[in-house]
Amino acid sequence: MKKLYRIIVLSASLLISATAAFAGQNLRTGYFLDGYTYRYQLNPAFQGERGYFAIPVLGYTSLGLESNLALSTFLYPTGNGNLTTALNSSISDDTFLNALNKRNHLNVNLNTSLISFGFHTKKSWHTIDISLKSDMNLNLPKDLFRFMKVGAADGNTSYDISNIGARVESRLELAYGYSRTIADWIHVGARLKFLVGLVRADMSMDDMQLNLSGEEWSIRSQGHMNIAGPVHLGTKEGMLDWDSFEFDSANLVPRNFGGAVDLGVAFDFLEYFTASASVLDLGFISWNNNVVGTTPDYSWRFNGFGDITSEDNALDKQLEGIGNELLNAFDFVGEPDARKSIMLAATLHVGLEAKMPFYERLSFGLLGTRRFNGAYSWTEGRLSANVAPLNWLSLAADYAISDFGHSVGAALNIHAKGFTMFIGTDSFLPLCSVTPKYFIPVERLNTNLAFGLNISFGKYKGRFVKDKVEDKK
Repeated sequence: MKKLYRIIVLSASLLISATAAFAGQNLRTGYFLDGYTYRYQLNPAFQGERGYFAIPVLGYTSLGLESNLALSTFLYPTGNGNLTTALNSSISDDTFLNALNKRNHLNVNLNTSLISFGFHTKKSWHTIDISLKSDMNLNLPKDLFRFMKVGAADGNTSYDISNIGARVESRLELAYGYSRTIADWIHVGARLKFLVGLVRADMSMDDMQLNLSGEEWSIRSQGHMNIAGPVHLGTKEGMLDWDSFEFDSANLVPRNFGGAVDLGVAFDFLEYFTASASVLDLGFISWNNNVVGTTPDYSWRFNGFGDITSEDNALDKQLEGIGNELLNAFDFVGEPDARKSIMLAATLHVGLEAKMPFYERLSFGLLGTRRFNGAYSWTEGRLSANVAPLNWLSLAADYAISDFGHSVGAALNIHAKGFTMFIGTDSFLPLCSVTPKYFIPVERLNTNLAFGLNISFGKYKGRFVKDKVEDKK
């Protein structure tokens, strides 16, 4: 299991490096939320109602998962109170496989802000942010699990497990944002970003075919990998040597730089409607000190996973039964270090908000989101109800359908003079069904939690400025 151990250590190390400074997707439930401090990060055309200064780290913090997988798909209770995996023969093929999707995704989101502040000048809005951003993605095709569960049974002799892959990318971001109101009904904005790449790892099997030949499986794969950051991975007989993995203190100072831009626009029309759109992270990072590898041009064979059906210590034995042999697919021919420019994963938002003429403090919003990230792309539609009963208090509730399933979100925002606080989630349903011991969601792992504390200053310039006659600041 030595190779498996090395790959796990490498993956965990890169993930820790990324999540220590993770800043993923912003709170989409806050897109139409009145007075939400960080709306401009969803659409740079949006302006804040007051100037603000973020309390470092506490200004914005979010932890979340986005996935179309559920823990209950893989782990099942046994009669003696223990757990067993779906690979156990006591779990039927249909029970396990019908719970999977053709493409099974897992995205990790952990968001924190280091320094952030914004201020008004006449009809303009300025923001400056220093943050750490990262993205971790995993893609597992259904045929991989079918192969592990069914194998050659029922005449299955070939499997296509292409597009299996994992990616981690972390960067430091310095951004300046500018928004301006034109003719009182058009709002435009942009954020310019200077990027410093911290760590990046990408493993992908673009084509991987398994075919039964006699009593052995023949596997041919075509894939690639590259790792950039403060790590060292040498070669042995021309192949990347996982046993040589170690941190490289000589490369602790990043040498990976790039730039990006966010663009946004919003239109007020027919008195009660606002249409808006934004595109985020149009840019790239040029990565230095890459460890690059491609799969060798040959096929190899293995006999299968062995006995993975034992009821005794089922969970441990089944995981160990997977063995090292399939990991030979992750042998890569080492190539010289190279500098490589990689485009960022861009995000598109399109929104429409309708204020109620009988009570303008109530509005309904429709938000469409598309994440452009290759094999890890996803799409979401979100319908929200938003109410601001007081100038300093607003709430939102929404329902979304996406590639990860359906979700229900909510947010509370207190934005008084001198102080703002918000808490929200894009999906709280999984939090209602957790394991009693570890509080891990057992349904689809599609949930997040965001909160923030900020200091606000300046004259109120929110939606209801006409109602705030008493505000003489």
